[in-house]
Amino acid sequence: MASVEMGAPAVKLEPSWLVDALMLLQYEFPLERDPFTPVAERVGVTVEELLEGLRRLQREGILKRIGFYLNYRSERKKAALIALHVSDPAAATRFLASKLAVTHSYVRSHPVYNLWVVGKHRDPDEIVRAAEEAAARFGDGRWVVLWGVRTHRLSVKYDLYRGVSRAGPYGRVEPNPPTPEELGYSLELARSLRVLPLERDPYSALSRRLGMSGDKLYEAAVEMFKHGVLADPGAALDGHRLGFRYNAMFTLAPREPERLGELCGWVVENVPEATHVVERSSTPPGAWRHLCYFMFHAVDEALAGIALERLKSCSLLDDVLIIPSVADMLPGVIR
Repeated sequence: MASVEMGAPAVKLEPSWLVDALMLLQYEFPLERDPFTPVAERVGVTVEELLEGLRRLQREGILKRIGFYLNYRSERKKAALIALHVSDPAAATRFLASKLAVTHSYVRSHPVYNLWVVGKHRDPDEIVRAAEEAAARFGDGRWVVLWGVRTHRLSVKYDLYRGVSRAGPYGRVEPNPPTPEELGYSLELARSLRVLPLERDPYSALSRRLGMSGDKLYEAAVEMFKHGVLADPGAALDGHRLGFRYNAMFTLAPREPERLGELCGWVVENVPEATHVVERSSTPPGAWRHLCYFMFHAVDEALAGIALERLKSCSLLDDVLIIPSVADMLPGVIR
């Protein structure tokens, strides 16, 4: 794993060592029973000083959680990005959240669709029905469902020195993971590992709530991580609160439709600032041609030029449509 390169931070936090700590917890999270001690040693503070600083950032909403991403495919769910034209984004978000497991909802600047919602359900027909009903109730009936065919990368990290997003080392998402039950664990246990307590021995602190030993819980975390039930361990931050005000969805159309997967693979290899890279299909069929999707975050819109410059060398690319986010309808949600 490449080490974090320290530098002059683009983000200011007090005390200043918290910037270094958050970088290490994002990009070099120790997969150990005691993950906080090595980080404290690297930044030159005691474990208690580190934990107290992290607890304060958590209270302030900057630190969302430290833990693992739970691969929704291990719950046998389907995921889709639902695009709608609505007059009341908040009401439409609430409605969709009553029908689906909604993890993201953004108002975005697009000439047709102003609300973009990520919804999950075990039955894909339920996702389509929810999209149709939301479009009819809250808008003019226009909608498109963009299915997550393959997640090439999912790693939402923020480079606090450069002021841009940058994926971490564990961004790969297993496309066909087992269920937790198939590994001998409960879904409740897997879900609990999304948020590790900010304690010196986080696995033991969490295990007490689950009626098992810290060693057993840590072993379960490692086993589920190895099989792709869990992914992308480390700190999840609220980029907006840290000054990452530019949040945009880059949607790419391939020159040749049959090479869509190659295009998304090219992005993974050549655009480290892309935090999500997802290959999609559309319902209705043919309703959307920009089917390789990635997210880009920065402290300034001008930094979007970094991603555009990288894309210039891609021979697989036909067109780029950038859709900036205007408002997060679910701020602070644990994902």
